[in-house]
Amino acid sequence: PFFQHSTFARLMTSRTFLRHALVFLWGAGASVFADSVVTFNELHYNPPTTQDGEWIELHNQMTVNIDLSGWRLDDGVGFTFPSGTVIPGGGFLVIAKNPSLSGISGALGPYSGNLSNSGETVELISRSGRVMDRVSYGDSGEWPLAADGVGATLAKRSPGSDSERATRWTSNSLPGGT
Repeated sequence: PFFQHSTFARLMTSRTFLRHALVFLWGAGASVFADSVVTFNELHYNPPTTQDGEWIELHNQMTVNIDLSGWRLDDGVGFTFPSGTVIPGGGFLVIAKNPSLSGISGALGPYSGNLSNSGETVELISRSGRVMDRVSYGDSGEWPLAADGVGATLAKRSPGSDSERATRWTSNSLPGGT
C-alpha cells in the first residue's frame, strides 16, 4: 500500500519520467531500436547506371510472419503493398523502382517517384496510418558517401536499429547490395 502512494511510485509511472529517460539514453549514445515490427534495412538510392535500378529493402524484426497488405511507402516514393503481401518472420522484402532491373528475385514494385540522389525522407506506414519507420538519408555529413552512385548501397549496421541516425547506417560494397 505504501508503494502505491509514494513519490517513487508516481515517478516510475510518469510519462514524463519515461520521456526524460529515453532522452538521456539517446543523448548518451545508447543503442536505440526501432519501435516497429518491420523496418528499413537497405536502400539503393543512387545506382551507378540508371535510377530505374533503385530499390528499398525491409526487415521483419519478429519471428512471426507479418501481413503488409495495405501498408505503404510514402514521401519520397509511393507504393501500396497489395493484398496478401507477407514478410516472413526474420525475413527481408525488396520493393524496386523497376523489379526487372533490380537484379533481385521476388522484388515487388514498381513504386512511383524516385529516391533522391542527394537525400530525402521515406516512410513506412501501416494500414491504420501509423508511421512504422522513417529514414531521412543524405549524401553528406555522417551519411556514408560510398552509397552515392558508385554501386554501393546504404545498409543498416545492425538490423532493427533505428533508421533516423546516420551513424546507424553504413555502405554495402557488394555489387547490387543485400
